Amino acid sequence: MRKLGKDFLLPAADIEWIQAWGNYVNLHVRGHDYPLRSTMAAIERRLDGKRFVRVHRSYIVNLDFVQTITPLESGEARIGLSTGGEVPVSRRYRDALKQLSMA
Repeated sequence: MRKLGKDFLLPAADIEWIQAWGNYVNLHVRGHDYPLRSTMAAIERRLDGKRFVRVHRSYIVNLDFVQTITPLESGEARIGLSTGGEVPVSRRYRDALKQLSMA
């Protein structure tokens, strides 16, 4: 990752969730956002599929931080993270998340 003209490494295990943001993805780590010029598909291919799960068109979550999964009346869900954050889960990804979180 590059910030202020310097490259630095960010341990994948520290990433709580990832959010698509235009031509960037924001890596959420310990209350901070780190923008990275990439696509969600490219990031998803580089991550451990047993730890990081796509839960929405615009979100990938680290299962190590998932504390609760709350179903919503719309058929979607909301993930509560151990760090206090929340991430939406779309209907398309909800069943896959359930299976992974129960494994």
